[in-house]
Amino acid sequence: MIRARILCGCLAAFGLLAVAVEKVGGAPILTIDLLPGAGLSTENTGASGRLTLAFYRHKEIDFLSLTIENTTPISLGSKLTAVGIEMPTLFPSRPVFAADGVGTYFKYMEYNVSVPPGWLNAPGGYDLALTSDRNFLGGGVHGAPGAGESHKVTLALGNTGYTPEELSSAFLSYYEDLDGPIGIARFQSVGSRGRDSDRVISTRVIAEEVIPEPATLMFLIVGGAVLAVPGRWGNRVRR
Repeated sequence: MIRARILCGCLAAFGLLAVAVEKVGGAPILTIDLLPGAGLSTENTGASGRLTLAFYRHKEIDFLSLTIENTTPISLGSKLTAVGIEMPTLFPSRPVFAADGVGTYFKYMEYNVSVPPGWLNAPGGYDLALTSDRNFLGGGVHGAPGAGESHKVTLALGNTGYTPEELSSAFLSYYEDLDGPIGIARFQSVGSRGRDSDRVISTRVIAEEVIPEPATLMFLIVGGAVLAVPGRWGNRVRR
């Protein structure tokens, strides 16, 4: 009898996970590729990156899972040490790290961060920047994702009043209408000798239907809590 109850409990837990997959699996993920090229890179070293945005909701809190990937060819090598991204003002307060959502390298979040030179910068600065030491152009390379590696952070957006599908659609529409950079990545230790650096922007986003990985869904079921930060989210005029 006891074993039967334990088994029923386990099946019920898996049922909750199945429901979670059904509820968030329909929200498209957004991919922002940061590729070298004329007008997109300061040095055009060949360093490249990718930002992947996936949206989830748990206990009336909306979450953004942001994967930061260094797609630089391994034969070239680089360290991705900072990223910036533009975000629509859909939230009741500024996004913050979710509980256990801080990255192993990207530990600090700042807002409206300007990145020189001017042609790389978003108007008013990038809405959100993630760094290891609050210095977008600085930061040590130890622990930063190298070529072929990726790190993930989870941001709590608050109770936006939108479904994950609606958030994904709103972000996509915002990026497609944006006149200027969508995101930026900072690279250091580029090249076989590790002597070069680069800054690469993106002006393009792709939407793709993908079911989130089980580990992310389990975080949503057992995590839930967020770090509260006072203050409204921005007073910026959108372009």
